[in-house]
Amino acid sequence: MSFPVSKVLLIATLSMFVLACSETDSGKNDSAQQPPETAHEAAVKEVETQPVTELDPVHLPENLLDTYRQTCGTCHERGVINAPKTGDATAWSPRMAQGMDALVAHARDGFKAMPPAGLCYSCSDEDYEHLIRFMATPQAEAETAR
Repeated sequence: MSFPVSKVLLIATLSMFVLACSETDSGKNDSAQQPPETAHEAAVKEVETQPVTELDPVHLPENLLDTYRQTCGTCHERGVINAPKTGDATAWSPRMAQGMDALVAHARDGFKAMPPAGLCYSCSDEDYEHLIRFMATPQAEAETAR
């Protein structure tokens, strides 16, 4: 049984993403006392223990709020794997300087630690643009617009 190269690459990329999103602290995890956590369990634990920030519907179309929560926000809310945090204008500035076309291409095709499609397989280029602009919007500006 053979798989197309694109499926193998997708599986490998997703596996690396899950592993990269998890953090383990070997000093706290004594394998004699506890079974080792899977990468998925570690990532879920990290997400569940972090505070949730308020989303700004003014800068993001209503239909994309859930998309943001389920995809982009997973890493960009907490800066996982050095992802620029949502609302951190300083971190987003050099990225925005590359131009929206480049950022949409990175989101769609994957770039460095970011997986292809940013895990949003139903997003259009327009959706990526809205999501990127939302994440790059400084929090102070978002609160002023309310």
